[in-house]
Amino acid sequence: MAHSKISVTVPDEVLEEVRRMASDREIKISRLITEALADKVKLAREESFISKINKVFEDTKVLEEQRRMAEEIANNSDIKELKW
Repeated sequence: MAHSKISVTVPDEVLEEVRRMASDREIKISRLITEALADKVKLAREESFISKINKVFEDTKVLEEQRRMAEEIANNSDIKELKW
């Protein structure tokens, strides 16, 4: 994986906490920030995906079709209860 250098400005309190966390975990600050950014990007993608799914189900026709299909599957199945 290629790497790039960037420059960011953060409040002193945040930087001190980042330094403490990196020290506690015995990793470089760059690694800690990379992990934090990767987690943030992943979360943003997941939220976007969920938002798109929710948008689809705002359509009452789609919602009703999904309910009908779920009921049909449930009615044609020997499973009494699904464990989640």
